[in-house]
Amino acid sequence: MTTTELFREAQNYFVDGQLQESIDMFTRAHDEGYDPARTYLSRGVAYLRSEDYDKAIDDFNAVIALDPDNERGYYYRGIALIDKRDYEHALEDLDHAIVLNPERGTAFLARGLAKSELGCEEDAAVDFKAAVAYSDVESSSFAHSFGNTHTLLERSMALLEGERGPLRYVLTEGEIKKLEKWIEH
Repeated sequence: MTTTELFREAQNYFVDGQLQESIDMFTRAHDEGYDPARTYLSRGVAYLRSEDYDKAIDDFNAVIALDPDNERGYYYRGIALIDKRDYEHALEDLDHAIVLNPERGTAFLARGLAKSELGCEEDAAVDFKAAVAYSDVESSSFAHSFGNTHTLLERSMALLEGERGPLRYVLTEGEIKKLEKWIEH
């Protein structure tokens, strides 16, 4: 089996939800010489989905060391850091990811969630407004892929709840419904 075939097989395992098998195949593809940045990134996402945040962060660190302009390395490391409740460092990574790719709406969503967890409600609202400008498909994919994140976001949900939730003053009802759907997914 070629390294490209190994990598594709690993991707297939990932898509099928067989995370440990995908991690094993990404590792094998890497060990046999497939593009290291791609294998680290893909394996890191599999670790992230498996909730093995330290290994995911290690892989994203390797991606960034190989390619300091790899937007996805910063983005996914930011997600892993949110899951570890390291919101300050998550913000740094998400800021960097947004500079590299200002079209990734889910980066704004994730950054807004981190900001709200740090008590920066006004800044979070700005990011949430930016996030809802992007497609539902991308944000629904975020919620599906990183659904475990929602359990960490008590403060964000409190900002949306009730008629007096602070975000109700800066976001439209439609924007709030989208955010609630994505966060509670």
